[in-house]
Amino acid sequence: MASGSTRPNNADEKMIAAIERGGQDEFQDRKPPKITDKKLIKEKQSRTEKAQEKTERLKALRLAAEQEAKAK
Repeated sequence: MASGSTRPNNADEKMIAAIERGGQDEFQDRKPPKITDKKLIKEKQSRTEKAQEKTERLKALRLAAEQEAKAK
């Protein structure tokens, strides 16, 4: 059985309910669309690439040091 609640379930129903209540301010959805800032995305990708390159170089140095230590 239903709970008897008549609360709006989606954004359209919530907007209509706000209009019926007399809410004249602009309706705001709980989950607004994501703003994609391409510049930020590219900067983040370049930072992660630099970090990956740095870890790869450090790993190579560590392996070389281990091999050198074994050779002695």
